[in-house]
Amino acid sequence: MAGSDAELELGEDAAWVAAALILVASLSGAVVLAEWPLWGVPTDDPGEPQFVEPADGGTKLWPYTSRARGFEGRTLGVNMVFYGETTEIHTALTERSALEWEDEPIAEGEADSETVSAERLEVDPEAEEIGDVISWSPAEGSRRYTYVEVDGEGEWMDRSYELHSGTYLGQRMHIRAYEDPVGEWTAVQIHEEHWDWFRLRHTVTGISDPQRDLEEEFMGEPYVESVVRMPFENESADSDGWVTGIHLAGLALPIVLTGLIGRSRRGVRETSRFLRRRRREIALGAGLFGVYTVVRWLGIAGELVFSELSPKVVAAPLYLLLIVGTPAIAYSLGRGSDGVWAFTFAGLGLGAAIVGDYAAMGTSVLPLRVVLHRIAVLLAIGLIALGGAKAVESDEIPAPLTVGAGAWALTILASLFGYV
Repeated sequence: MAGSDAELELGEDAAWVAAALILVASLSGAVVLAEWPLWGVPTDDPGEPQFVEPADGGTKLWPYTSRARGFEGRTLGVNMVFYGETTEIHTALTERSALEWEDEPIAEGEADSETVSAERLEVDPEAEEIGDVISWSPAEGSRRYTYVEVDGEGEWMDRSYELHSGTYLGQRMHIRAYEDPVGEWTAVQIHEEHWDWFRLRHTVTGISDPQRDLEEEFMGEPYVESVVRMPFENESADSDGWVTGIHLAGLALPIVLTGLIGRSRRGVRETSRFLRRRRREIALGAGLFGVYTVVRWLGIAGELVFSELSPKVVAAPLYLLLIVGTPAIAYSLGRGSDGVWAFTFAGLGLGAAIVGDYAAMGTSVLPLRVVLHRIAVLLAIGLIALGGAKAVESDEIPAPLTVGAGAWALTILASLFGYV
């Protein structure tokens, strides 16, 4: 019997040591794949800047955005260009609704082509109210610059305006628009992103799908002259370097983009089989699920209620709740639990919250460094829960608790300082 207990203890020790090694490997991989913001080393060499002319003989554009006024800070590629008066383009991007022009003219109507009236508009039957389909609104985000040359003289240009469909602290499609100094076009960088509570910044998940969504909104519309694709050769993220060009017909028709955000349903795990024997472990998983989910949705609610405040002000107390509350729940509910099941339910609870969060935001693609970081996060919390279970059995601080707490601190610091 004594030999059996010793073998079981040895097996548990080997298991948590293996988990710790996987944690170190995952976090190391995430950091290696990340940018190095404190050392100033870019993820790749952008090479010599290449310029395009969206309009023949007009302004030259560097078809990327940059974190700073320098080519070495290159981020995402410009993926759309709207042609026409910049004021009309802004109207097209901010006031489009489910209203559509009727094909047939109004009998005996004398109104000109710029007049909008109830008789000349057809309401989309799928829209219950006009307010329900107006989804784009002014937005804020990190500053991004692009470079233009007019008559041989170059300048770094900040975005003219930003729009988003969604929420800052949730998931959104985000537009940065750069107006041609000469006024012939507006370059747009549109991407999909979500607020990452561990990184305290947005994670971009793609630019090609939002480009197609926005492109399709304007295809076949009477106020659009043409929709074309142009080879700018500015590949970035999941883009192939073909930029959408949308030529407006010059009508001052109020229009707004309808955000297309896919939302999937959350699965509910069957837990009745463990309800009697594993109540504390289930409570542990539910608590971790709850704290992560509450942080996300309180952030979105706070952003809407306190709209006059910066979203980062709303995020600050919730971030403290996340980084302190998560390990506190893991340790406190881990005490008195079975060690193996505490580790398992801690990982399942927090893991389900993270996966459910991505599912609710429609996020299906993540950078590998983010995936590795989340694996490290789950293992750190699992080790803290295991350490809490072992703390009841000994007066000394259990080794899994020490390793888990240290790993949790490293995962938070690595993400906070941009090494993920």
